[in-house]
Amino acid sequence: MSEQLDILCVGLSCLDIINEVSYYPEEDMDCRCVAQWWQRGGNAANNCTVLGLLGARPAYLGTIADSHEKRFLLDDFAKYGVNTDHLVEVGGCSCPTSCVILSQTTGSRTIIHANAGLPELSVDDFSKVDLTVFDWIHFEGRNVANVVKMIEVVRKHNQKHQDSKSITISVEVEKAKAELDALIPLPDVLFVSKDYAKFKGFSNMAETVEKIQTQAYPGCLVICPWGEAGASMGREGSELVKSPAFPPTKVVDTLGAGDTFNAATIFALSRGYSHSSSITFACRLAGAKVGVQGWEAFRQILCDSNLGTPLTSSTSELMGRGS
Repeated sequence: MSEQLDILCVGLSCLDIINEVSYYPEEDMDCRCVAQWWQRGGNAANNCTVLGLLGARPAYLGTIADSHEKRFLLDDFAKYGVNTDHLVEVGGCSCPTSCVILSQTTGSRTIIHANAGLPELSVDDFSKVDLTVFDWIHFEGRNVANVVKMIEVVRKHNQKHQDSKSITISVEVEKAKAELDALIPLPDVLFVSKDYAKFKGFSNMAETVEKIQTQAYPGCLVICPWGEAGASMGREGSELVKSPAFPPTKVVDTLGAGDTFNAATIFALSRGYSHSSSITFACRLAGAKVGVQGWEAFRQILCDSNLGTPLTSSTSELMGRGS
């Protein structure tokens, strides 16, 4: 029997080489970093990390280069309880790499990404996965032509298995790229980034949710995080729900904050929590992530507080269990 999993995240996994500096360097200067380390990156991979820390049973699906970095990436997935049985190994290419400059002064992260030919996941690869073990499938907004077809595969699966619970489909639209427009009408849950919203000419999160709803899949839940302004969530015909942001006392590391928000929202919604509870939970966790460096410190925060579970009475009171 196949392992019963919760959530499948489809997208990129890469190696982040993080250089922590006391301040962001000026052009053409020689600068020594305070610290340097490797970290597994990529939106879908980070989503899996957060879901694993929250107690879900996530799985990652994507391509991975059969290079010397592979062992590090696989060990790190395992460290956070992420199933990698479905990933596709590819030979003859290098691992995608992101060089990250992390400023101690501002907490900003500047990312320079390189991908020397790792192929994207194919529809054939996706079609080989046993979807019956998943309740939710989340797609990173990349590899658009193939993702469109992958979503069709999930829709057909749901039609064929109407006697069981349908798989919820979510998509993240992050980058300011016109090609991502093709993904808007497809999922049940749509994450729309501030960058994409501004690219489309929207000036705030409420306007974004309202306008995107008219283009989305019938009944689609549209979610738009807007940094320090918090986040909004709503579907056509229902009241817009909003949460404030919960910034830390000091911004330490913004790397992965958006991935934390998306994963926390998925986790709460998949557990049956209300829109209001889910979005507030996600904003709280994203704020907590910004206040610490890396995933191990974030793990410690979840262990030392009630932030990691919307099920405790104190957290439920803060977030509200009603819609």
